[in-house]
Amino acid sequence: MTGTSARNTYGIFKTKKAKLLAIKYYLDLNNPLAYTTSGIVKYTDVLFIVDNLWLDHFIFLSPNPIHLNIQSYNNMYDSIYFKYTHLFELHNIQYMRK
Repeated sequence: MTGTSARNTYGIFKTKKAKLLAIKYYLDLNNPLAYTTSGIVKYTDVLFIVDNLWLDHFIFLSPNPIHLNIQSYNNMYDSIYFKYTHLFELHNIQYMRK
């Protein structure tokens, strides 16, 4: 066992950044199978779920995953829109912010 893995106090998460993002979005902190089939959850695994929560909100008008102020909300919209433009076009959603 290496020194790095012996000091991991993040549970199923590989990094503190991944765990904090999961906490921010009220995601499961104990079940790695909620994120991936491998044993350890990486930041990209959590980010994939968060991106999909926002996509559901922007495309299918589901509730906000978390409350954001208007500027942060618009920044999130821009980020998701430009990352997944093809999905917005597939659903005929025009570029539109609050």
